[in-house]
Amino acid sequence: MKRTTVTRSMLSMAAAAVLVLTTQVGPAASGPTAGGGCLVDRLDELRVLRHRLDGLALDGRAGNSQYWYIDHQRCTLTIATLRGAADPATSAFLNTARLMPALVKIVELDAAIRSRVAKGPAADPNSHAASGFHGGSAIYSGLTGTVLICTAGFNGYRPNTTGTAGHCARDAPTWYDGTGALVGTVDQSRFPGADWAVIPAAEGLTLTADIVDGDSTTAITGFARPRLRDRVCATGASSGTRCGTIDATDVTVNYPEGAVTGLARSTQSGAAGDSGGPVHIGPTGVGLISGGPPQGAPTFIQPLDF
Repeated sequence: MKRTTVTRSMLSMAAAAVLVLTTQVGPAASGPTAGGGCLVDRLDELRVLRHRLDGLALDGRAGNSQYWYIDHQRCTLTIATLRGAADPATSAFLNTARLMPALVKIVELDAAIRSRVAKGPAADPNSHAASGFHGGSAIYSGLTGTVLICTAGFNGYRPNTTGTAGHCARDAPTWYDGTGALVGTVDQSRFPGADWAVIPAAEGLTLTADIVDGDSTTAITGFARPRLRDRVCATGASSGTRCGTIDATDVTVNYPEGAVTGLARSTQSGAAGDSGGPVHIGPTGVGLISGGPPQGAPTFIQPLDF
């Protein structure tokens, strides 16, 4: 079976460079334990600081800060911002974080974090019809001209539905497959805040509980949440299947449209068009592709918790 892909020059992957600016370690009595990990009082402080920054971001006051998360191994809150950003909003946000300097590590990124929607030509209605509709398939927001392109997530996470990213649903309510057949119209979605959408299957559409990438098929038999150090694979309409490791959870990403909390970060690469694609560990689905830099790593993942 041939997977519909998005052909773009941007599919060459290059990870965004990261420069560590500040690393400060707090007092031993409240910092990391000898074997790694945080003592309870330090973890409570980190959670309070993260909550404060989340509140600023949800009010649109994070500036060019890109994402942040608690690093449980180093016992710090890592904040990623655009290299050289010195606008008033970003400076005020980082100054809030620096009120607790022993808790903070700030890094700079060369590329902004964005959702991974693509724009391209509509599906070809003369394409060969596949047997059923599969996770990992490209989906299109229209039938003519230049349209938005995302990726279908898991079929059957909710009965008789497929899924995709919430930002795809925000941009367009109705989606079609690579043959021009109607997939369905979004019933429920959330973005920003979270990043998921549920699409009830159109009449006559056969949903199959699997992920297809070219000649490779993975049957999906259950669902869970991504955990730290999980080895995961994700399938996107642009990138095909790429694998990586979950290196952070409960990440807040400050997208241009608004902040999204509770994401996971993975080391795999991706590109525009992958949004909404299924992330899994073997036969177990764990999330949907949300975003990342325009091309390369990391990839941010919406857990299956909706």
